[in-house]
Amino acid sequence: MGTLKQDHIFGSGSAALAGGAAGAAIGAAVAGPPGLAFGAAAGGALGALVGTRMSEAATRDEDLGHFRQIFHTMPYYSDGFVWHDYAPAYHYAIDAHARHEGRAFEQVEPQLQEGWEAASHFGSRLDWTRARPAMRHAWESLDNAAQARRPGSRLPSAAR
Repeated sequence: MGTLKQDHIFGSGSAALAGGAAGAAIGAAVAGPPGLAFGAAAGGALGALVGTRMSEAATRDEDLGHFRQIFHTMPYYSDGFVWHDYAPAYHYAIDAHARHEGRAFEQVEPQLQEGWEAASHFGSRLDWTRARPAMRHAWESLDNAAQARRPGSRLPSAAR
């Protein structure tokens, strides 16, 4: 189970409970006891799915919020560019990191560059050479966070 999934058990569990209760109430009102059972099961499943999606979206926004606060202070920042230029690079790296969990940035860099260019920079004005350091920063931040969550592991001194 990925770290993102582990972090959102509470969100999906709470939504499953709420969905199950709502589904049971609706099912009981419409079809009696059989409807109660069906409604609880269907509502719980739907609630868990919605809760997971909402928790993942919230984390992505929180991750982006961190980068939004610091992007203009980073050595790779270029004058004349704004948050809306950098946000797609960070977002793309965060999503790609989840798809390529456990792989180094260098291993997936050719695919990232191809995807960035094929998607017309996701609306950003940054070309690959300007977007790459921001993506690498996001990738390494996620790697460091995952390593810090492992019991007994220590981050390299440069990452602290």
